[in-house]
Amino acid sequence: MQLGIETYRAFAPGTWAPHAPPGHLEMLTERLRSRFTWALLAEIAGEPAAHTLFVPDWQPGGAAYLMQLFVRPAWWGSGLAADLHDAFLAEAAARGYRTARLHTPAGHARARRFYERRGWRVSGPPETWIDLPVIAYRRAVA
Repeated sequence: MQLGIETYRAFAPGTWAPHAPPGHLEMLTERLRSRFTWALLAEIAGEPAAHTLFVPDWQPGGAAYLMQLFVRPAWWGSGLAADLHDAFLAEAAARGYRTARLHTPAGHARARRFYERRGWRVSGPPETWIDLPVIAYRRAVA
């Protein structure tokens, strides 16, 4: 996750630096231990290349919240992101979710194009997370 967030430097303001808000590590650890969290790690030649995870949405409506989908730059364009995205949708459907939500940095044009090509639509006003504007997206699972 930290390596993925490091790539935000390419589009973030010059003074921005990756950081975790107070309590983030504890929250992430708790979520990873939850039986409701689903995560998948892609390895190539024994090295982590990409990962994804989703949790039940904390907002009303019962959506699957795609919390992370990161691919290390060496594997950008390899199809790993699409494979992990498809695996996420399949697992969300298997768990009975009908909708999914995510947030992605507003300045991350590559990620936004990726999600929009896969049916995600902007679903709310911009917010600010880790000192970056982020865009909310939503889509049907099936």
